[in-house]
Amino acid sequence: MKIPALVGKKDFDNVFKNSDTSFSSGPFVVILKKNEISSARTGIIIQKKFVKLAVNRNYIKRKFREIIMRSKLNSYDAILMVKNKIEEFDKLKVKKNFIDLESKIEKI
Repeated sequence: MKIPALVGKKDFDNVFKNSDTSFSSGPFVVILKKNEISSARTGIIIQKKFVKLAVNRNYIKRKFREIIMRSKLNSYDAILMVKNKIEEFDKLKVKKNFIDLESKIEKI
């Protein structure tokens, strides 16, 4: 099942300006905003200077989308951002961070 994406500057700005909640774990920050649509939409911001390899950036994207699908987070817009540089990419650390984020998302 494909999750709809936030498209364009207008959608992203709307979430940033009017966010309902946000939380972080490690270098990751998730910003959530209630929307009028019955499904969740995602936006992912990963700068190349923070995560060098495309393989690792894609891994982060897949894990975030997987969390959104599992959480059944309906009628929310969610943005994932990487705020700090990940020097040595360790999948176990990333998984721990995403488990932490998932538990925070489920509390909503």
